[in-house]
This record gives sequence, C-alpha cells and structure tokens, in this order.
Amino acid sequence: MLARLARRAGKVSIAVFVSVTLTAVVTLVLITFALYFYHVERAQRWQQLHKTLADSAEELAAAVALPAWNFDETQIVTIMKSGLSNRDLYASAVAPVASNHPFILTRNEQAQLVPAERLPSDPELLSEQRPIVAGGQNIGTITVYASPALLIEQLRQRLYTIAGLIFVLDVTLVLSVYLLLWQLILKPLTNIERYAASVKAGQNPGASPPRDWYSGELKTLNASIREMVRLMESRYVAMHASEERLQIASSAAAIGIWDWNIVTGQMVWDEQMYRLHGMEGTRLNNPFDTWRKMVHPDDAIPTEMLLQQALNGTAEFDIEFRIIWADGTIHYIKADGMTFRDAESHALRMVGVNYDVTASRTAEQELRRHRIHLEELVAERTNALSVAVRQAQAANRAKSTFLANMSHELRTPLNSVIGFSRLMADSKNMLPEEKRNLAIIHRSGQHLLTLINDILELSKIEAGRAVLQTEVVNLNDMLQEVMDMVSMRAVQTGVELVVDQVGLPASARVDGTKLRQVLLNLMSNAVKFSAHGKVVLKVRGAARNGQCELSFAVIDNGPGIAEEDQQRIFEPFIQAEGPGAKEGTGLGLTISREFVQLMGGALALQSVPGHGATFSFTVAVQVADEVEAADEDEVVALKTQQRRRILVADDNADGCTLLQSLLKPLGFEVAVVGDGVQALAMVDVWQPDLVFMDWRMPALDGISATRQIRARADGPQPRIVMLTASAFEEERQEALNAGADEFMRKPVEQELLYALLERQLDLQFVRRHHAARQLPLSPLQAADLRTLDPALRRDLKTAVQELNLARVALLLEPLPAELAARIEHMLQLHQYPQLCALLDDADTELEPQA
Repeated sequence: MLARLARRAGKVSIAVFVSVTLTAVVTLVLITFALYFYHVERAQRWQQLHKTLADSAEELAAAVALPAWNFDETQIVTIMKSGLSNRDLYASAVAPVASNHPFILTRNEQAQLVPAERLPSDPELLSEQRPIVAGGQNIGTITVYASPALLIEQLRQRLYTIAGLIFVLDVTLVLSVYLLLWQLILKPLTNIERYAASVKAGQNPGASPPRDWYSGELKTLNASIREMVRLMESRYVAMHASEERLQIASSAAAIGIWDWNIVTGQMVWDEQMYRLHGMEGTRLNNPFDTWRKMVHPDDAIPTEMLLQQALNGTAEFDIEFRIIWADGTIHYIKADGMTFRDAESHALRMVGVNYDVTASRTAEQELRRHRIHLEELVAERTNALSVAVRQAQAANRAKSTFLANMSHELRTPLNSVIGFSRLMADSKNMLPEEKRNLAIIHRSGQHLLTLINDILELSKIEAGRAVLQTEVVNLNDMLQEVMDMVSMRAVQTGVELVVDQVGLPASARVDGTKLRQVLLNLMSNAVKFSAHGKVVLKVRGAARNGQCELSFAVIDNGPGIAEEDQQRIFEPFIQAEGPGAKEGTGLGLTISREFVQLMGGALALQSVPGHGATFSFTVAVQVADEVEAADEDEVVALKTQQRRRILVADDNADGCTLLQSLLKPLGFEVAVVGDGVQALAMVDVWQPDLVFMDWRMPALDGISATRQIRARADGPQPRIVMLTASAFEEERQEALNAGADEFMRKPVEQELLYALLERQLDLQFVRRHHAARQLPLSPLQAADLRTLDPALRRDLKTAVQELNLARVALLLEPLPAELAARIEHMLQLHQYPQLCALLDDADTELEPQA
C-alpha cells in the first residue's frame, strides 16, 4: 500500500507539486496572521463588551440606590431604562432585600425594553451582578445582562471575508506558478524524458534529444545526456565480452540466467537453468511452458499473478517458489527479473536469474519446528506466571483497599477521642485525679494512632522500605510513659509492675516511637497473659566503642509459652494459648520483631511452661546531651481585630463539633456543612477565609469540591486545608495537585492546628506561658515515710485503702513538696497496694524503737 502511494506520488507533476506546496506554505502563513489578528480583535471586542456590562452594572447600582431605599418603583424603572440605552445590553433586574418582587426589564424581538416577570434564561447571555448599598447597608442587588449575538455575528462575517480572500489568493497563486513552471521546466524535461525512454528500450541510441529552449540546469542536463549516449555506444561492445564472463561466473555460483522475449513468447535458458530443473544435457524448444508445468500447484497462482503485475509495471518480479522434478523431488527456487519497455511503457523483454535455495529452506523449516515448540513451552510457562501475577496483584489490591478503609474507620473516631480528651483535660473544673485519667486516655489514644500507622507500614517493612527516624529521647520519660499506659490494666488484673534500670544515660538518639511501641507491646502482652504476679521491665546500659548498648528484658511469672509456640507467635495474626489469647490482633510481636531488627537488634524469647517468659533484645544508640524540657505556651485567644471566618465541611458530626470547640473559644466565626455540595454553596454565600475540607463526604467529596472552587476564576478563593483520616502519604500530593493549600490528617493535634492557622491566615494567637515539667522523681522508700507522724501515716493509709483521693489530697498539703510529689506519683500510677505496704514497713521498723 505504501509502495503504491509512493509510486503515485512520484507521477505527480512537479509544477503541480511545487504550486500546491508553495500555496500551502503561503496559505498557512496567511491563515496564521489572519487568525492572530482575528483572535486579537475578538478578544478586544469581548473585553469591550464585558467592560461595558461591568460599567453599566456599577453605574446602575449607584443610581438606583436612593429609589430602592425609598421603594420608588417608577424612579427605579426609569433609571433601569436609561441604563439600558446601549444596544448591547439586553436586560436588567433589581432585587430589593425587603421585597420578594424584583423589577425586571428585557428587550423584546423589536429591541424594545419591556417589563418581565422572570429573569432571562438564555445561557449565552452575559451578566454582571452588583450589590445596592445605601447608608452603608446592603438593600438589594442589581443584575445587568448583555447579549453577545451581534458581536458573534460580526466576528463570523469577518471570518468569512478572510477565508474568501485567502481562497482567491491561493487560486491565483497556483495558476501563475503552474504556468511559469510548465513553460520553463516541465516542457523541456518532458522531451528529455521521452528521449531517455527510447534509448532505454534500445531505439535510436545514437539520435540526439528533441530540440527545445533549454536554459540553466536543463542545458547542462541535455549535454550530459548526449555524453551518456556516446559512452553507451563505446561500452556496448564491452558488454558482449562481459556476457561470456558472466556465464562462467553464474555456472560457478549455480545461478541460472533466462531471457524471455515477451513479444514472440520465446524464452532462452542457459546451461545452469537446465541443471536447476533436473534437465541437464537436454534442450527445449519452449522452456517457458515446461517451467509452468513444473511449478508446485500451491505456488502456481501467486507466481503467475506476480509475473503479470511485473509485465503491467505495477510490481517487480522477485519471488520464491517450488518446482517438482521428474523424479518427484521438490526444490525451492529464488527468481529475480527485470522488465524492458518501449516508449509507450509496453513490456518488450524480461531478463532474470534463478538459484536453488532448497538447502537453506530445509534448515529454516527445521529451525521453525524447534522455535514453535519452544514458543509453546514459553507460552505455557508465561500463562502460568500471568495467572500467579494476577492472583498476587488481586491479593495486594484487596490488602491495600482493606488497609485504607480500616485506617479511615479507625482514625475517624480516634479524632474525637484524642481531641475531646485534650479539651476536657484543659478544663478548669476537673479534679486532679480526673485530669490524670484523661491524660492517660490521651496518651493511650496517641499510642493507638501510632499503632494504626505502624500496622499500615507493615507492608513497607516486609518490602524493606521502612526506615528509622531517630531523635533525642529522654529514656526515663519514655519508660515512665510505657508504665503509665499499662498501669490501668495491671491494677485491674492485680499484676505488679516493676522497673529495674541501671546505667541508663539521661538522653539518647534513637527512634523513640518504634522503641516505645516495642516495649509497650511486650509489657502489654506480659500483663495480658499474667493473671497475677509481677512483670519486670529490666533495662541495662553499657558503654561500647563510643556508643551505649541498651539491653531490655520484659520478665513475667505467668503461665509461660509452649516450645512449639515459641516461633509461631512471631508470625502475623498468631497468638499463643493463654488467659488473654482472645484479645488483640496478633500483630504485636510481629511488628516488635521487625522494629527491633530495623534498630540493629534481635528479639529473643526464653520461656518454660509454668515458669513465665522473658523477651529480650539489645540495641546500640548514640548518647546525646540531655535536652531540658521546654516551657509550654497554651493558646488562649485570637488577637484583637483578627476575627476570621472558618468553614468546616465534614460529614462526621463529632469531628465538626471538635473543630468548633477548638476554634470558637479563640474568637473564630465557624460554620459547619455536611457535604461538598453544601460547602460550594457556603463558599459563595458566606465567603470564609479558610475551609477545612474532609476528603470523604457524600454527594461530592473534598477533592472534587476543591477542584470546582479553584476552577471558578471569578468566585471566592479561600484557603483550603484537606482533612483525611487516611494515613497514606501519597494522598498529600494528590490533595495539593487538586488545589488544596495544606494537608492535615485526623486525629487533629491542637498545636499543629494552631500553627497551620497562623501560617495560612497570617494571624497570631495570645498564649499563656506554662513552666517546663519537672524531671522524673526518685522512687518512694519506707525510710522517707518514717519522718511522718504515725497518726498521719495511719490516716493516709486508711484514705488510700478507701480510695478517698480528696482526703489524701488534704493530708498531703502540709507535707514537704518533694515528698508529697513522690506520693502523688504513686497514686497516679494506681500503686495503692505498694503505697500501703510502704506505710506498713515504716510503722514496723519504728515499733522496736518504741
């Protein structure tokens, strides 16, 4: 198909080709300039129409303010008619706030201004709306409409005129160039072409080309042709001598030569042709007929068709076919032929060569059979591999979908748990014990959030993409946080918690989040599987080669773990048998082992059934300078003259209530909507400064709503913060690409929220200064209590046994601050039995002295 198109293109006249090409180039240039000036004029006309419309709206809004204030309908209509004197303006409407009846004027088909009951509904009309302000109050709106129909028609006529001028210029240019090229180039070339064709066919080789007016390159071409013909004469004799040498070479190369006189039908074969057809030593009167009979029946029709196409000049004779010898054997023949024609392109003669390719074709068939077999094997293996890949991809997609949904479902209620517990803890009407309990709830919620994030990163751990995020961590504080979070469960089950630490540096550079989770997982498992007794967190520090090796061991005296379960429990979703085996997900030890390996250690287990279990590991850390606890600043209000509007778009009522509780007391105006459609409406009507846009909402999600807001060139463009309960990092870039200014995950942290508001709204908060928290207290000893009055010790023990914390607080008031703080610390950890035992020990040691 491509060859046929190329041949047809080669027959196109040069004059036509040059004329069309030149015309196309000129046309393209003219169209480019015409379109440029057309678009410039079109933009100017449209800009002028928009400006006229905007100016009219501004003028009418100012002119109609006083009549609208006085409800002077006649004056309003008169001013509206005067403002619509421009024929480009189609209609106007005044909508007073105090009236449900708008004043509407529109043009009828005769271009006259007449009152109307409804606003124009033609979507092609342009409109501008302005508020009507009188005495500093918004008393209504005025809308002015303009019809672009006349402008569009004028631009269309201008486009038709430009197209007509370009067409006339193209026709004139084509005809002029074609006539000039024909006279100067094509006519002389045609004469030279005919002469060359006759020489090629062997007619009048010594004759000169026809006379014509030759100039420039054509004159040089004419002289070259004459010289070429002279050389052909001199070489004709040499050709006959080379013919004999060619026959010798063809015999040596087993190439047969044939010469077919198409006019007479006679064909001449050389000796090699007879050998190729198994007829060596014989002579045929007409080899052409014999050759046709020897061609394999399956190859006869395509061979004859290609031969006919070569004679017609539509193809070259270049083919491979099979012949059948007299003994029945099949041989493969490759044939090439060249056709000679007369001046009228009639075929006169065809000369060609044949050579035997049977050996190579037999080898190719053998290779093809082997290749087909190999392809079948590869296809079979590939199909099996594709099935396995599809199954793996389906499983991976299902896992990703499950994790995404579970992340959203778990983090959404955690937003309320963490947020409201923080709000309640800041209340001034709560007892210290209640605040301590809320602090434990808040820390546990934060840890649960961290646990959810780490579960979602379990796939990253398995893929080797998890990394450490080291920071300077106060080890004593971290150990105390772990004990605080498991203390409530320990009190409920009657398990005693003990921390045994020796040689720890004050601070170290380590991934505190992962280390805290490992210890919390191990401690929680120990408390869960120990119905009673004691759980010890043993920590040792030792300096090694400029680093500090921290050895951790969690020891319990519970039921222990059977030997067959000691490896299995580290697998995901597997739990050993025990009193707490039905609780949890079975991921704690899996994640702990991976985290410990990531930190350069190995989690080991030693256990004997009936004698408890010990989980231990060692990690190397860099010792860091102790970081003093920084003073805290609590946000209490928004600075004066900075009142801002904030819209919360979230279908979760608890989440909306939390943001309202955090923002309204600070001085923000807060509005709440439940889906993206309502959010779009509120942005237009209320025009907030910032929108908290939830990602997943009914009717219209947050991403789509953000894109629609950003697509409105003339609409309000508030700051948009995308909220989501998902924990996947790639969603941040998707939100920013949609037009969001910031990205925040649920649960919402107050400090991050306030920092974001300062950054996005360029405002400042009033903050209340809090002193830094004190360093951890040393453990309380019985000797510390001997300084107390025995009656006070008895009263204190009775209040503790009765859990009368208000009475305890009264008894601690006259005590030294440090001693009272150490007793309160034990109460915060719910170590009531241990405190009573210390009070008993203090009394026991004093009795002999009495």
